[in-house]
Amino acid sequence: MNKIVKNIRETKRKINSLDFDVHWYRRVFHAFGAAFLFYYMLPDVDWINLIKFWVPPIILVIAITLEALRLKGKISGSHFFGLRMYEQNRVGSYLFFAVAVLILLMFFPQQIAIPCILCACLADPIMGEIRHRYGKKEVYIVGFLVCLLFFMVTWYKADFRLMVLVSIVGAFGAVAGETKKFWWLDDDFMIQMVPAVLLLIIWFAAPAMGFDLPGEIIFAGEMPF
Repeated sequence: MNKIVKNIRETKRKINSLDFDVHWYRRVFHAFGAAFLFYYMLPDVDWINLIKFWVPPIILVIAITLEALRLKGKISGSHFFGLRMYEQNRVGSYLFFAVAVLILLMFFPQQIAIPCILCACLADPIMGEIRHRYGKKEVYIVGFLVCLLFFMVTWYKADFRLMVLVSIVGAFGAVAGETKKFWWLDDDFMIQMVPAVLLLIIWFAAPAMGFDLPGEIIFAGEMPF
């Protein structure tokens, strides 16, 4: 009997250890996504611009193909480390994350794309930790303040009134996108696209309101030769 109890405890310990590893793996994976902002630092030359245009969609098509094969059972889900239980029969959150990043990088001004991507990469895991340790009220407060900071830093060149407006609207959109849960649409997509759409409206309306749009904050690098 003691041996059975000991085996059960050991199994539970291993499961908890695995959960811990997966938990932090997902956090690190989120944070690593900020590296995609290197996209803006690539030199503005013809052949690199061609790569910037074609490589991201190609990578996304490959990811979609692999995900389709996983969902059809052609590829074992064990090869996709870090999947949550509810993702076993649903598109993985990483694909939603990648789709949103691709849309932002290719179709939105970087002044909108940068803070939205940072919200997904850094604010999302912070909010996840707060939710895990405390509660929903703390998630809303901390998440709003962290996202607010990202938008303020990105729009620091804008008129102060426009910066405040963008920061509040963007932070509200990001928190709403992260906290509103849908089975068929992951928050990794929503936390980026909800504030992006709201800010795009402000982007087009700003000149009519008498505001000058801020310039870019990340500039393409120069070729080393």
